[in-house]
Amino acid sequence: MNRQITTIPKRIFFLFKKRSVVVASRLSYNFLYLRIVCLKFKHSLKLRLNCGMKALLRNNSLGRSIFIWNLTDSIARLRIQIVAVGFALVFLLISVRLLVVASSEYVNYHKINNNAAHHRFDITDRNNNLLAVNLPGASLYANPRKILDPELAIKNLLTIIPGLNTTKLLSKLKSDKNFVWIKRDITPQEHEKIYNLGMPGFGFEREQKRIYTYGNLLSHIIGYVGRDLKGLAGIEKYFEKFLTAQPEQEDRSSWGSALNLSIDVRVQNILSEEIDKVMKKFSAKGAAGIIVDPNNGEILALVSKPDFDPHHPGKASDKQLFNMATQGVYEMGSGMKSLTMAIGIDTNATSMQDAYDLSYMKVSGFQVKDYHPLKGWHSVPNIFLKSSNIGVSQIMLEIGSTHLANYLRQLGLLNQAKIELPERARPLFPSSLRWNDLSLTTMSYGYGISVSPLHFMQAMIPVVNGGIMYPLTLIKRDASKPLVAERVFKEETSIAMRQLMRLVVSKGTGSKAEIKGYYVGGKTGTANIAHAGKYDKNRRISSFFGIIPASNPRYMIYVVYNEPQGIKETYGFAGGGWTATPTVGAVFERMIALYGMEKLEENSPEVNKLINVEYKIQDET
Repeated sequence: MNRQITTIPKRIFFLFKKRSVVVASRLSYNFLYLRIVCLKFKHSLKLRLNCGMKALLRNNSLGRSIFIWNLTDSIARLRIQIVAVGFALVFLLISVRLLVVASSEYVNYHKINNNAAHHRFDITDRNNNLLAVNLPGASLYANPRKILDPELAIKNLLTIIPGLNTTKLLSKLKSDKNFVWIKRDITPQEHEKIYNLGMPGFGFEREQKRIYTYGNLLSHIIGYVGRDLKGLAGIEKYFEKFLTAQPEQEDRSSWGSALNLSIDVRVQNILSEEIDKVMKKFSAKGAAGIIVDPNNGEILALVSKPDFDPHHPGKASDKQLFNMATQGVYEMGSGMKSLTMAIGIDTNATSMQDAYDLSYMKVSGFQVKDYHPLKGWHSVPNIFLKSSNIGVSQIMLEIGSTHLANYLRQLGLLNQAKIELPERARPLFPSSLRWNDLSLTTMSYGYGISVSPLHFMQAMIPVVNGGIMYPLTLIKRDASKPLVAERVFKEETSIAMRQLMRLVVSKGTGSKAEIKGYYVGGKTGTANIAHAGKYDKNRRISSFFGIIPASNPRYMIYVVYNEPQGIKETYGFAGGGWTATPTVGAVFERMIALYGMEKLEENSPEVNKLINVEYKIQDET
């Protein structure tokens, strides 16, 4: 720890000089007293020496006589001169050291700032906006042994730092310690004012402080560092070696001296603000939101609520530190129907032209029910539009456990989420060896398998982008390097799924996300939360997955609310269509303005292909 007193006024120097003289005098007295004792002892010893030794000692040289019992005037004067010169040299060395310490602040400051252990690279968003940066700072400390008047010192400090605890501080300054902290991380203004007071016994420790320019906004992405500037969470921890220029196995030299994230801080702010509004409106306990470019896997925004101040993580609660987007695992409810339908179409277990009887279904003694019961035969598009549990259950049974396990594995739903964060969850599901008709049935509509919102977004990328899986990332991709990709679905499957999602927004439960001319698509989801061995109808996870435009998605979004409460305005409902869907609509509207997205031509070929879906069977009402 490098500590230095920033100023030593002249009166302090002379005070120290006076004390040094007193100390020197006492040392001289003690030295002479000890010398006399030794000489007396030696004199008594000499009496016992033989005559030959006595003669030898009597004939010794002047140099020897200095150190034996010889009280002649010349020898006494010589001894006094030697002692005086010795003390003068000691005092000179002390004075030189004081001058060095008093004038070394600039040198020590730069030593600290150039120390690799205290240096971290900056973190920026995709547009090079600073998100995390090191700034020089200072902390105030004191040496109680050098403080002449603790009460006066505290009085002076309170004029500059009003929030100090007077009782606690007085106890510190009256202690017998030689070092106590007064306040960590003082502001530059406080530093200057205290410096100008010139109070003895107070000093500043120069430090590097990690500053997060957007505060809480990116706390669950960037994370935070400890007092020693070591990453403890988020990006700060995951890229600890890169940010501190330590050797790594992976060559990241092309990244330069800053970590450039895929995040667009403007979109992050939009998503955060819109989620906050709905959380407050429906008294939700928590929420998460993710926005992704489905054409390369870059994450543009990732929000988890509640969030925290990364400058003071120790003051945050466990709920605030918990990243709901990447750590929380939840049963998705009807959101899972998108995957069930995509797998069914891709394996030819079903098609857009098929139909199913939704009147009644029972599996292994368990009756499958729809929230809004449907009777008779209904087409696959209508099953998706009406979010029929009975319909997707029949499709899932035709898919079978082998195909389902293969697709879920390719979609990353059976393994820990892959993202550049240490806070990642593993999905919860029964072993595939134990899957039976009943477990397949419940999984088809989002029960019996729990995943994080991040898992779900990873899985949905190939569903909407033409069938290609791109790994999710928080790092801005290098456009000059080829993308790592894997085909999961046929292109025709993805086209069909986008048609179905557009149908949900134009004619179904996703209507509150509609933006005229931009052809939004999506799927709502609502899942009751399991509690005490059964599902509680009054506690739910409400969500909505959206894409814009559905004909050729540029952006995809997933918003989840934890236990929103119904209100009078929504007739007591708090499902995905009432909570998450309006959030997605509001976010897309602001993104359209931000990025200057143009409307699609109403009669263009891509729009006609998107909306050309027959979802009603003849004579169906």
